[in-house]
Amino acid sequence: MYQGSGGLTYLGRELRRRLLKPIGHFTFWIYLITGVILCGGFGVWYELLPLLLSRAGSSAEGVHTALLTFFPALAGSSALQLLFGEGQKPLKAFSIAYCFAFAAIAVWLGFAKPEDPTYAFGGAALGCVLAIFMWWLTSGQDPAFNDDIDDTTPLGGDPDTKPQGSLQGFQT
Repeated sequence: MYQGSGGLTYLGRELRRRLLKPIGHFTFWIYLITGVILCGGFGVWYELLPLLLSRAGSSAEGVHTALLTFFPALAGSSALQLLFGEGQKPLKAFSIAYCFAFAAIAVWLGFAKPEDPTYAFGGAALGCVLAIFMWWLTSGQDPAFNDDIDDTTPLGGDPDTKPQGSLQGFQT
């Protein structure tokens, strides 16, 4: 693989680093599942669960609308966070392109309203997955989700080291 310093090379390396770094961090996974998917997607769950339980008044249209409002908000806020955060121009350009792609998907699903449920729900589900992916790329670098633990911290220093100072003048 080319190891140059061009924008595409930088972008590829940076996206790969951002994709892989948070994988081993438990805190990151808990926040992703509870914060983003469960709490952030509450509107989707609110519409989906009654539909799955065949409750009166529930509809596939409600689920579609909930999906359609979830993914642009998550993707847009994550892309803007990436844009305003640290990074080189190619990463910022990537976030802008991502914003436009999500706007296009949301407009297509919201206004064109595909009649075929496969396109309607498939597009909305794809939008949700890509929005979570954008959140992952943006938030995986956040130190709040970093679980790097120094195993020696609670042990203190080396017990063979003589402490500084003296006890001269103290009565025993």
